[in-house]
Amino acid sequence: MNIQSSPGYRWCIFAICAGMYIMSHFWRVSTAVIAGDLSRDLSLSPDMLGLLGGAFFYSFGLAQLPMGPLLDRFGSRAVISSLACVGAASAIFFAFSTGGSMAILARAGIGVGMAAVLMGSYKIFTTWFSPREFATLAGFLISIGNLGAIGATAPLVWLSKAIGWRGAFLCLAMITLLIAVILFLVLRDHPPRQASMPPQNATPGNDIFFGLRTVFGSGLFWRIAPLGFASYGALITAQGLWGGPYLMHTYGLSKEAAGGILLAVPIGAICGSPLWGSWSDILKRRKLPVLWGQGAMLLVFSSLTMDLHLPGWGLLLQFWLLGFTFSSNFIIYAQVKETFPLAIVGTALTAVNFFIMMGAASFQHVMGVIMNNWTPSITGVYPLASYQWGFGVSAALLCLAVLVYTSSRDTGVDMQGGR
Repeated sequence: MNIQSSPGYRWCIFAICAGMYIMSHFWRVSTAVIAGDLSRDLSLSPDMLGLLGGAFFYSFGLAQLPMGPLLDRFGSRAVISSLACVGAASAIFFAFSTGGSMAILARAGIGVGMAAVLMGSYKIFTTWFSPREFATLAGFLISIGNLGAIGATAPLVWLSKAIGWRGAFLCLAMITLLIAVILFLVLRDHPPRQASMPPQNATPGNDIFFGLRTVFGSGLFWRIAPLGFASYGALITAQGLWGGPYLMHTYGLSKEAAGGILLAVPIGAICGSPLWGSWSDILKRRKLPVLWGQGAMLLVFSSLTMDLHLPGWGLLLQFWLLGFTFSSNFIIYAQVKETFPLAIVGTALTAVNFFIMMGAASFQHVMGVIMNNWTPSITGVYPLASYQWGFGVSAALLCLAVLVYTSSRDTGVDMQGGR
């Protein structure tokens, strides 16, 4: 019997896609706990360090615009695996970087390499799983992906202490390459009975541009996208690049202790994602859970601008709540999916993903520029005020985005679309 016809094969597909998505999440925030090492070894100023952290997201976000047509034309298997090889090669390049420009270019390459993983996985799920299973799979994929963010905290600190950050990046580049090869060899875009059929979602070139015009010309889109931009941007400033230095500089924590605190963010997201999603499905509404979750995130994130002198358990709770409340943000994917016609849903989803990644890129860079206005101590420690201003600007933009989102149109559960 053909292994692709066996009932368990589709779960093999899910497992391999989840493995690659774990690596995607790891690479997103892999600079957080080694920011000090990177600054020292590559002679980076704060604004250069911010650009280094944002380079992944700039390239990742820009790659979203052609991603839908590429996936439709060549299929998830070819696009994910080939780009992941580019990402692995870029990670190796990063490990051998000797200066800021070389490292920024390499990190941008990693971003391109991971750009197809989430949307490519969603696309392949539509052919191997029923519509009723899709929403559950999407939620589980997001939760599992946060294991990569967990790996980029304390575990990365331990590995870096053992073999250095360059050695750690080389090892993880090899793992990424291995998963890419397995994905290419094992996955198929369609079940055997559909293999000879043309892709049902293939879109002529003219229709692609029609979809982009429709999405970007919609006022409804512009009430949702800013929240994705600001919410993920704010999260990544605290989790991805500046959280480690903030904890070490303002609380005097060691690198290992800071990594342990940052570990609470993805754990909070793993706990929150299924709960927010379930609440949304029970209510058969999208807007209310997002407003509650993102409003709560604004309060938690704003606490980073205060001189609270929290104890260790308080810091753990603060960062856990940050991840938990942020995870309500993924519901906007369902809201976008239910706002636009089925024919252009793929374009709409990649468009909102573009803004989410641009937020992560620009917020990190802007915070670096803000912090560059302060002079560090002789030991390289930046004052609390520099972090308060940096996080404060992010909080203000998140507040503005939440206010804009209040004017968005609510949507309900579309059973035919799996929502």
